[in-house]
Amino acid sequence: MKPLLRCVIAALLGYTHSAWALEPDIFGTAENIARRAVHDDRLGELSCSFGRLPERLTLEEAIERILCNDPQTRISWANAKAQAAQVGVSQSAYLPRLDGRLGSSQGDSQVDYDEASLHSGEGGRRSNSASIELSWVLVDFGRRGAALRNARQLLLAANATQDATLQNTFVQAAQAYYDGLSAQRSLAASVQIAELAARNLEAADAKYHAGAAALSDRLQAQTAFSQANLRQIRDRGELHRALGIIALRMGLSPEAPLQLAGDLTPLPNTQFVKAVDELLMQAQQDHPAVIAAKARLNAAQAAVDERRSARLPSLALTADLSYERSQQSRVFNGNSAERDRSIALQLSIPLFDGFGRTYEVRNAKARAEAGQAELAETQQQVALDLWANYQALKIESLELQRTGELVDQSRQSLDVVQGRYHAGVGSMIELLNALTAYAGAEDEDIQTLSNWQTSRLRLMASLGHLGFWALQ
Repeated sequence: MKPLLRCVIAALLGYTHSAWALEPDIFGTAENIARRAVHDDRLGELSCSFGRLPERLTLEEAIERILCNDPQTRISWANAKAQAAQVGVSQSAYLPRLDGRLGSSQGDSQVDYDEASLHSGEGGRRSNSASIELSWVLVDFGRRGAALRNARQLLLAANATQDATLQNTFVQAAQAYYDGLSAQRSLAASVQIAELAARNLEAADAKYHAGAAALSDRLQAQTAFSQANLRQIRDRGELHRALGIIALRMGLSPEAPLQLAGDLTPLPNTQFVKAVDELLMQAQQDHPAVIAAKARLNAAQAAVDERRSARLPSLALTADLSYERSQQSRVFNGNSAERDRSIALQLSIPLFDGFGRTYEVRNAKARAEAGQAELAETQQQVALDLWANYQALKIESLELQRTGELVDQSRQSLDVVQGRYHAGVGSMIELLNALTAYAGAEDEDIQTLSNWQTSRLRLMASLGHLGFWALQ
């Protein structure tokens, strides 16, 4: 009876405007809304109130700001709150309904009696009435319980959907940051290559003026230098574009001055990677999409029970207290007052409704069947995504080792060829080929590092277990 007591107190206080404006959560449904979405205690502490941008933006802070500003996360949060309120609606069905009515009427009438002994004439009537009615369903053979189970399961699904949305936003935020780091490192590499091309042009120009090299060497070196400058312009523009995307997703102007901290760190924590069969089993238990699909299936099964219970009788307690006072002329026998008090048990038995409830049950059963198919589809999609991300991470881990070696080897080759050319025993074509190979190796290594970082996070997201710990 404690919720009933709280409800009565709130109803008594609710006649004031300020109390109604508070919209109190009598049943405490807001406590069942997921406070954090990804599996990290740190996200439970996000206040979404940030100060000025730091001088160098870290990955963690960028993700926090994007999570707080992302529209999809706010939509999923609002949907969870709406479903929590629906749980309160279902819980309220267990409490009595109390309604009050006030009425007032006034009119003029004329009465003519056929018998002479009766006094005919005209006069006015004025009536004021007040009543209060109580209705409380006592027994409904499980209909309210099924409706409440349905609402609670849908709230569980909404919380899981919120979790999935935030994990997806987490990955997208990290992807945007890694794209910025890739662009930052690509620009640094293009600056270095432009410097190397400038030194090659200087050497070729000196040899040409000394008569030790042909004009073609100088022209080829000039072309390579121009290409290096063009690459530098493109990389600078790509960095500006990547930083603008991060700023926009954080709710800032795309021209906001951003500097990213850190670099693409190779080989961070991969202890979560296990045998693929074990990962598949873990995903079927922890992935929020699977949890949401299971909850929707349970809700659909509860809806079947609710529709079936609607065909059964229900027993309700009803009570009525009313008062009516009439002020009228003597021709209407003068003033009068009536008081009425009643209490009763009301049994409602559904007899025939045109087969409507029968088809409601059929509809609910069909939706439950669709829920089973949806769960199977979700489980299959989670398994497919997990397998794809697992293989991608495995392949990119092998590639990452090779691209690192390729960068070292191409740089050593470039140093040797530069030394040969400066010593007068190498050709310009050999030097330009070595410079091109080094630039390509840098590009390959940067792209592989970025893909590896993103694949690692996507694999954790496909397991349904993603948090700031994954960034370490």
